[in-house]
Amino acid sequence: MAININGIQFSSVRGDSAVDRPASTKSGPMPSSGSPGKPVSEIDPVRLTPSSQALRQMEADREPPIDEARIAALRQAIEEGSYPINARQIAEKMSTFESTLFG
Repeated sequence: MAININGIQFSSVRGDSAVDRPASTKSGPMPSSGSPGKPVSEIDPVRLTPSSQALRQMEADREPPIDEARIAALRQAIEEGSYPINARQIAEKMSTFESTLFG
């Protein structure tokens, strides 16, 4: 049985020397860049654009915003028992979440 995904034909027949390969590569080995035996990194190096490198750096440098004063106030209110708990609001949000998750 064959499966066609986005114009690429896959065969589900087992017993081939390789696991299901696209039909276009079954006629022979995959084409190489003319340098068999070399690591892929030497044949086709990946080069990121300067903007991509800058974006990566921004993501690495970014720290999540943490409001230490708010956290301390919430902890104190919970410890003192003065943190207001609205059971109806919690139940509604749980129900909405489950409806969204499970349909």
